[in-house]
Amino acid sequence: MFRPATILTLAFVVAQPLIVGCGSGQQTPTPLPDYGSEDGVQIALLVSEFNDAKTQLVKAKKLFAGSPPNVREYQNLAFEVVVGSPKVDGTTATASVKVLSDADMKPIATTEWTFTKVGDAWKIKSAPLP
Repeated sequence: MFRPATILTLAFVVAQPLIVGCGSGQQTPTPLPDYGSEDGVQIALLVSEFNDAKTQLVKAKKLFAGSPPNVREYQNLAFEVVVGSPKVDGTTATASVKVLSDADMKPIATTEWTFTKVGDAWKIKSAPLP
């Protein structure tokens, strides 16, 4: 008669290839974009968060330091930090931001946004539109 531990071990050995797979379909992970530093990554994430929040006025305004612009002007646009562009100097930073049409993601222009660190979080200081 088998002990419970033996049955569990046998079940794991039989089920492991089904759970893990044989490895033949594994893909090499896509490298993450290089934003220059951890702060650069945080700035890119902030801009991405703004894309998600731009239709929620209260949430979007909290992403800005100081007085936010008229957030409604940003609602039909999408924004993307240009890879490698964040330039951080202490608690301030700049980054080139691609402005795209939200409807079809076609590029409209590239502008320079400024950022400031408030506590541990980056905030948008200015986000000029083209």
